[in-house]
Amino acid sequence: MWRAGFSGFFGSGEFSGGLFGRFVCLLGNGFQWGRKDGFPGADGSTIQETTNATTIPIYGANGTLLTEGSTIGLKLVDISTNGVLNGNTALVYAIKNPLAFVYSSNIGDWYTNNQSYQNNALWGDKGKKSVYDPCPKGWRAPTDGTWSDFSKTSIFPASSSGTNVANGRTYNSMTWYPAEGYRNYTNYALGYVGSRGFYWSVSVIDASAKSLVFYMSELGTSSIRSRAFGYAVRCVQE
Repeated sequence: MWRAGFSGFFGSGEFSGGLFGRFVCLLGNGFQWGRKDGFPGADGSTIQETTNATTIPIYGANGTLLTEGSTIGLKLVDISTNGVLNGNTALVYAIKNPLAFVYSSNIGDWYTNNQSYQNNALWGDKGKKSVYDPCPKGWRAPTDGTWSDFSKTSIFPASSSGTNVANGRTYNSMTWYPAEGYRNYTNYALGYVGSRGFYWSVSVIDASAKSLVFYMSELGTSSIRSRAFGYAVRCVQE
């Protein structure tokens, strides 16, 4: 079960007990780069080789099921839709509508459809977190250099090949990165759940942002992606 308003402290993982016991088989909240609220992840039991996983059911505060695609459920919203932009940005709309997956086909951002108005410090700058950083107190979204040594296979080995709920990579035998997949920014669909991992950094380049992207057979520690994609955020301690 996923309740609207829960942003996922670490944005990624399969919670299986304790405080997060009710989130069993949830694989990774997807955050559009710079947004404070995460989107619900995949139901691990729906992962298959040939089809995309499905989103876990979403419930409102009163227990009502929020139907996907409805006005109150998880939905795709074109940034050019009337009422989305306030001035030149969609920040206010995104905060008021945390389940709206906003996209711009123009520059691949949710925040604006004009590169001149992009905000490169939404998640902070030079190691200092902002109010929109999705991580809890004492933690922040990582900078691009966080994964500088992950390129060594011996340090960041993959679990297995194929597609399954247990796939991922382990850093230095102590930190698990699930292959939680992503949300495509053009249609908000889940993709590659159980076979690939996508993790945002706070670092940007031109109109895009940098990220850790890995398959079971290869990885990129500074991959450049459009900011409207829904990736996980793996918080680091301040």
